[in-house]
Amino acid sequence: MPKAKKATKKFQKQHLKDVLERRKKTQKIKIGITNRKKQKSYRRENENFTESKGKDRIQENKPIRNLQENQAGDFVKNLDEMDLDDFFGSEGEGLTENEYPSDYSEPSKNESDELGNDDENCDNSEKAELNKNITKMRKQSVIGKSGSQHKEQLQALKEKDPKFYKYLQENDAELLDFDVSDDGLDDDDDYGSQDEYDDLENETLGSLEQGSVEAHKKETSQLLLTKEMVSTWQKSIIEKHSLRSLRRLLLAFRAGAHIDEDEDGVPYAYKITSPAVFNNLIVVCLKYVTDVFDHYLNYAEEDSKKKLPSANTKWKSIEPLVKSYLISLLHMLRNLSEDDMIYFVVKESEKSVPYYLCFPRLSRDYLKALLGLWASAQDKVRIISFLNIRKLGSTGSSHFIDTCLKGIYTTFVRYCKSTTVYTIPSINLMSNCGVEIYGLNFKASYQSGFVYIRQLAIHLRNSMLVKSKESYQAVYNWQFIHCLEFWSQVLATYCDQKYLAENGECQLQALIYPLVQVCLGVIRLIPTAQHFPLHFHCLRAMIRIIQKTGTFIPLAPHIFDILDSAEIHRKPKPSTLKSLDFTLNLKAPKNYLGTRIYQDGICEELVDIMLEYYGSFCLSIAFPELAIPAIVQLKRHIKKSKNSKFNKQLHHLVEKFEQNSKYIEQHRAQIEFAPNDRAKVETFMQNTDPDNTPLGSYVSAVRTLKIQRLRILKPENHN
Repeated sequence: MPKAKKATKKFQKQHLKDVLERRKKTQKIKIGITNRKKQKSYRRENENFTESKGKDRIQENKPIRNLQENQAGDFVKNLDEMDLDDFFGSEGEGLTENEYPSDYSEPSKNESDELGNDDENCDNSEKAELNKNITKMRKQSVIGKSGSQHKEQLQALKEKDPKFYKYLQENDAELLDFDVSDDGLDDDDDYGSQDEYDDLENETLGSLEQGSVEAHKKETSQLLLTKEMVSTWQKSIIEKHSLRSLRRLLLAFRAGAHIDEDEDGVPYAYKITSPAVFNNLIVVCLKYVTDVFDHYLNYAEEDSKKKLPSANTKWKSIEPLVKSYLISLLHMLRNLSEDDMIYFVVKESEKSVPYYLCFPRLSRDYLKALLGLWASAQDKVRIISFLNIRKLGSTGSSHFIDTCLKGIYTTFVRYCKSTTVYTIPSINLMSNCGVEIYGLNFKASYQSGFVYIRQLAIHLRNSMLVKSKESYQAVYNWQFIHCLEFWSQVLATYCDQKYLAENGECQLQALIYPLVQVCLGVIRLIPTAQHFPLHFHCLRAMIRIIQKTGTFIPLAPHIFDILDSAEIHRKPKPSTLKSLDFTLNLKAPKNYLGTRIYQDGICEELVDIMLEYYGSFCLSIAFPELAIPAIVQLKRHIKKSKNSKFNKQLHHLVEKFEQNSKYIEQHRAQIEFAPNDRAKVETFMQNTDPDNTPLGSYVSAVRTLKIQRLRILKPENHN
């Protein structure tokens, strides 16, 4: 056998699975079309049910019976064992025309014997005919003809076959007392009338032929929904967990979810005209519908992490109702505009999260709707939306947690393009939420983090190679910087030394090195004074990792490059410009370059960053050696600089470095282990509070003053 070509292997690896799935879907659609044609033919022939009797009727319907006998199954076996009270009071009620079981068969021999005992005056041929007539009446009920058609057939039966009609009166009176209102359940064919849910409609309750749909619309009349009806259904589903009331409640809920779409001409089972009735309907559905589902599926909230409701054996019978409710809920969530209403719906929909996860497409659409609210709604709506997203991720499969992580990250990136004093709180909220959800599954988080950090590295590499204005802008923008800060927060949170001591090693630790390399590359890309604000953002992101993880990152060269820059040493120009906020800018405007206000801002940021960086190592056994180059560099700058204010700050900083070095040397003189004993080196002064050291206490005091100053300046910034 010849060896497969490389292109063939590539096709098999990348495309073969998708091609086979498309073929299966196409085949499934063709089978569905064929089945609908057979059902249409079946309905056309079945219209002659009441036009003849006896042997002629049996002969006319023989092709139909043969068609159904060829589609055998388990459904009708259970159906034959039911009496009519059970049939019309339970599962048969919710079936529509396209849910008609393809495996319908003739009554069993035992049933025929029972019928024979009930009518001793009938001979064998009449008994057989009666049995077949009852079978056909049951077929008509299961198929779900409209109430008016059913009554016309019964009236014709009374005129043409009074003997059989009398038999039904004596044995199956409920069949003759058919209530037209029960037929409203056929409206289940309209699940999710939006175009995007056409496939879901077909999966849930089937689709009617175009002509049948038009006839169905003409025959259906809307009922006015009242408070009494809703209260009755509410009482029934709470006390008895009635499926009949639940079905009607869901029909009304679907009408309520599409209340603003009456102009489309789509008929719904109920019409809602009162706002009070609408509010009552929404509250009842959101609070009690999932409880009924839980009751029939024996599902509890504690089981959410072990299994989904679809694992229950009764799932198939209740699935259409669940899907109807979820589609209507999702449609309503997308079209609400009032914040209080959105908050209530999202909060109550949390109980439906396990049911959404049973339907892959619906779960993705629900996640998409929640992400939209999480990104743009009010804070309380955003928080409750995030809680639902987190529940989706923690309850769903490992594949779905990947979808949640991707959705959270891409939404965050999309909405952090513009950073102002008004948008920064929203961006910080989204960043904190993203950090939390990345702690649900470290394996999935590592894979996601690896992909997106690598993406940042590719953008940086392209900028270094091409060296054009456009390539630089692909890196020097708020989206890129917010992504670096986001990943530094994730790694600082879950690679924290205390966290690792309690929970063991974390897979995310492997991402620290590539992220630091990207940050350092961004700093070196354009080392000009105009981009110092961006450099400070990158330095702070890496300092955050140092403080939490204890990882040593050599940032001193990049800090002192700024200290030795011409922007610091040149004589500044006087200016009346407003002080530049380095937290809200990545690039200094040209009119700020060389001015006193910009130089003072850089000096202030430098002092703050040096304090944070060296303060991270204030308990390190190697602090004296680490501080020597910094002390030498700062003293050299003080001698050359004429900026008295900045020199005073640096001189105070040198004093704290020297005091902390002596403090560490005193404790280091008392140890008895060698420097190569790594385990004991890491435990050196491990239980000492950093605030008890000279440098640590100074850093803590500076932080407190900075926070107080920001609180004072915050109202001014908004003004």
